[in-house]
Amino acid sequence: MVNSVQVMWGPGAIGFMIATAFYGAAFGQYIFYLRSFPQDSKRLKLFVFMVFCLGTIHEYALIGMYWSILISCRRSTSHECTTELPWQMVLGVFMACWIIFAVQCFYAHRVWIITEHNRLITGTICAFAATALVFGTITGGVIFDTRNPVDLFGKKWCQISAVAGALCDILITGTVWWFLRPARTDNVRSKPDVLNKLTQIFVHMGLLTCIMAIAMAVLYQVQDGGLGQFYSALPGSLLAKTYLNSMMGVLNARKSIREQQRLEVVCSSMELPTIPTIR
Repeated sequence: MVNSVQVMWGPGAIGFMIATAFYGAAFGQYIFYLRSFPQDSKRLKLFVFMVFCLGTIHEYALIGMYWSILISCRRSTSHECTTELPWQMVLGVFMACWIIFAVQCFYAHRVWIITEHNRLITGTICAFAATALVFGTITGGVIFDTRNPVDLFGKKWCQISAVAGALCDILITGTVWWFLRPARTDNVRSKPDVLNKLTQIFVHMGLLTCIMAIAMAVLYQVQDGGLGQFYSALPGSLLAKTYLNSMMGVLNARKSIREQQRLEVVCSSMELPTIPTIR
């Protein structure tokens, strides 16, 4: 018979290991960002630093949580180990909510620019992001009060937060694709090849977070109410790091796009002038 502890925390532990690798990638991307874009505004650099710090605290919370559950409380029958969640779980939930909200606001600002200040689309994205933050924070407050793992996976608050986050990601990804598709290239002042690369980066990064958010929302809805309800911990552990890497990937992609533009300018300046036809 499979140990219930293994079934309860196994999916989350797998997600934690992958999330740790994602954090390593985010750390490398952050260093790359600092070296490649020293000319960025102080406001943007401060925002990126804040989100990265939240990601670091979230990683610390995951490490502390699974150390407490799988190492410190291994084979322990104490009341604290058998019935209460470690405090790091509460910290991790709050950090994940704020990371997701911050990155969604980052994308909302990009959508605001791409759509030429479309208030309806941008406002809807912000509404979904705020809804996910509010209900995620409520979930964190409930867990802080009860320290019961069932409240993390079985309450309606976390389900509403997951669905709102998934809808927000779907809207962001769909909007970017729609407004940057080839049929609307006249709306953006850029060359077709650069525009296509920009679209691919935005859509691919958006799909990554979108898939994770949808997976978490679906698992919340199809859970059987028993040990199966803990399966959502796998994408839940990955979600914040996925958002962090998505934002850093979009920011760092500017370097390759600018290098491509610079190369095109150099190549065009080296072209020989055409010989006029003599009639």
